[in-house]
Amino acid sequence: MRSNFFGLLKKNKKDKVTILEDLLFGTCIVSFLILVSIQAALLIPSVRDTFNLGDKSIGEPLSKDNYLYKQGQITLKMIGNEPDPTVKILVNGETVAIFENLIMKVNVNDGDVIEIDGSHSLIGHIVMVDSVSENISSECSTAAAKVNSNIQKLVKVQIY
Repeated sequence: MRSNFFGLLKKNKKDKVTILEDLLFGTCIVSFLILVSIQAALLIPSVRDTFNLGDKSIGEPLSKDNYLYKQGQITLKMIGNEPDPTVKILVNGETVAIFENLIMKVNVNDGDVIEIDGSHSLIGHIVMVDSVSENISSECSTAAAKVNSNIQKLVKVQIY
């Protein structure tokens, strides 16, 4: 089938069908090119901001709606003779406590990740989960982490 999109060929009575096909084909090509050019333009942050098309998937934490999640408590114990206040307890990457005592209690939600930040400590430490509340999985109660001037993941909390 010969294309008559640009009207280069003579039209006769049989070409009415090909004119319709060419029109549909041309419409598809033009629509596709418009779609690709719009997608390319939206990759530029200033264009995206002009149309107020910010990323809506990046939200804010539910600070007031914390009651929606089940909460528990984990007791962490630093193995050693003296507490080290340079060692921090992180929950989801945010500092919630420092080891002022050898045993520290931390309130957690389901799915929280507890990490130990010893990046400012001069000596290594071992931190372990001493006890957990009854609604936290027993798998979490056996976690331990050795921290040597780094950030080490201790446990991901599972509440049932």
